[in-house]
Formats: sequence, structure tokens, C-alpha cells
Amino acid sequence: MPGRIAVVDDRNTFVRWEARHTIHVEQLVHRSIQVLVFDTQGRLVVQRRHRGKQTHANHWDLSCAGHVEESDYPSGPDEDLDRVYAEVAARELLEELGVEPAVFELGHFPPEPGVHYEQIRLFRATSDGPFTLQPEEVEELRHVTHAELEALAGAEPVTPSLLWFAAWARREGVW
Repeated sequence: MPGRIAVVDDRNTFVRWEARHTIHVEQLVHRSIQVLVFDTQGRLVVQRRHRGKQTHANHWDLSCAGHVEESDYPSGPDEDLDRVYAEVAARELLEELGVEPAVFELGHFPPEPGVHYEQIRLFRATSDGPFTLQPEEVEELRHVTHAELEALAGAEPVTPSLLWFAAWARREGVW
């Protein structure tokens, strides 16, 4: 059973604990990580979210994403957040994709209307796998170029976050 999630304010400060289901139904601001995994050829690894997911089921998404849960805060919900976010990113990569590359933080992104309602820390990693997918989270992976992502977005459902962060990564020279 997943742990509770911290509801946070616009300064990313703890407000209260809530269940994951409530977080998404009420679109409450909470903490999460996103990871852009690139292969050594420079392609972005994208995942198709499981068909049973509460949000964006069966959509193509960033390489890896995850919530920061109550158990991730050994010193309290507002303490040592840099370490907490980095550890969650590493954990989610191992759980969802079965890889343990080094992660590097790219930035902190507050809620973006129409895209996401999270306090996101975005990370970058490089891996060629082999990938072992977590079956209840990830349906499939693809390695895509810019053009292939554009074609994918025109043909299949993709999350707003995938498009937004891919465009950001391109503008910032990350991809």
C-alpha cells in the first residue's frame, strides 16, 4: 500500500498528509520527481504509463516519475529536501525501469497550469539499460529523437508533462 503524500503550498512547504487518490482527485499540490533518461545516442527514453493508472493511463510520459511519500522524509516533511528528492529519483528509476544510473538535478518546477499540479524536481540520467519494466507501472519503453517524439505526439496520447519538459529540455540545451 503506497504511503501518504505531503500536500504543500506554493513555496513547497508542508501543509498536511493526504492519500494518493485524494491528491489526484482534488488536484492538490504535492511533491514529485521526474527523470529524463537519455541513451548514449542522445535519444530520450519515454515510457507508456500502465493502462490502470489513475492519471494519464496508457499515455506516453517522461522516462520516470514518482511521488515523494511520507516514508521518504526521515527528518520531517520539510527537512533535507535536496537529498529526499534525489533519493526518490534513484528509487523510482530502479523500481520502474530496473536501472541505477547517476542522477543529476536539472531544476525545480512549481505547478504549471494545464501541465501539472506538483512541486517537481527534474533530474537527468544516462542509461542504455538493460531495462526491466515494473509491470504495474510501465507498459512499454521507446527511445526517441526530437522528430520521433513529435510524430508520437501526433499519433498517440502523451502527457502534457512529456511535451512541456521535452520542450524545456530542448530550449535549455539539455536535449
